[in-house]
Amino acid sequence: MPQSTKRLLFILLGILVLFFSVMGFYWTSDVFDERVPVLVSAREIEAGETVSAGDFRSDLVVVGSIPHIPWSAEAARLFDGMVASRLIRFGTLVRGDMFIESETAPVGVQLEVVVPLDLSLATGEVADGDLVLLVDPGVEPVEGDVGRPRQVVRQFMLTNFDGAQMRLFLAPEEWAEWEALLANVGSTLMVVDLGVGADPEETSQRLDAVWQAQWAAAAEDVAAAVAAAQAGPQAGPGELEVIVNLDDSLVPSGVAEGDLVLLIDPGAEPLGNDPGRPAKVIDTLVLENYSDGEMQMFVPPADWLYWRSLPDDLGADPLVLPVAEGTDVAAMSAQLDAEWNAAWERSVAEAGVAES
Repeated sequence: MPQSTKRLLFILLGILVLFFSVMGFYWTSDVFDERVPVLVSAREIEAGETVSAGDFRSDLVVVGSIPHIPWSAEAARLFDGMVASRLIRFGTLVRGDMFIESETAPVGVQLEVVVPLDLSLATGEVADGDLVLLVDPGVEPVEGDVGRPRQVVRQFMLTNFDGAQMRLFLAPEEWAEWEALLANVGSTLMVVDLGVGADPEETSQRLDAVWQAQWAAAAEDVAAAVAAAQAGPQAGPGELEVIVNLDDSLVPSGVAEGDLVLLIDPGAEPLGNDPGRPAKVIDTLVLENYSDGEMQMFVPPADWLYWRSLPDDLGADPLVLPVAEGTDVAAMSAQLDAEWNAAWERSVAEAGVAES
């Protein structure tokens, strides 16, 4: 054969060998490379979008060592309610790190609110996922503030609950509602757990009725106490009011409501031709309606006149001296009178004034 013909035949033979080699490769690949059903996205999923089981489908893929999730209906349902953490194109192999729980991190424009919870009303253990009643603890009525009754504010399933508080990730409108609620109740909500078969609505109504009654009774008691305090002691039939100023300068620690005291004429020092007079005990007195050196008294007219004129008669406010419990008042009075009389006599002698 001519040399050129031989060369052409060798070229054609080489092309045939190459063709059958390529075909053999594809044929053996189809035989030995196993395609498995895997979980893929059934549509394009935007970042921050909540997905359901219907957003996934099965596809036969040669995955080798590529991370993947084998297809099953149960596998698709595992992602139901979760949120895409990134853009996922149509047909993409699904992995667990592409999604997050909707309650554990903010998504998009969601904001975080921390809800402290008080479990003192719970009758049993409460855990994340339990349906409970959230309760405004209320404020006890006091003078000047009627407070408010304890009351159920909402039914709620505990979410991201760690035993002391919840972490919620909410749209701005819901976030503002929770912030306002916490501000109104004083930041901490109480938790009432619901027993098996309990009707949340009926339980809420019953608890609210009990708490309303308790608050109303407490508010009534406070109002009565305030009214009584404002009214103060009142004069009885035939009595007149008189305010008596008392001098407690003999007692560094002062005297107080309810003390038994000696009422003392402070006396008068000799002056010029006036010999004055000694201090002396003039009466005993139990301090009632007493505050800051003043005693409010309600007495018959004759006594009213006596107490009104006493400071003028003495030339000063009467002194008071407390009497300890168990003291012999008569003996104490006699001893004081003797000491004061002796002191006065010395003052008279020193002044050279004749005793009247």
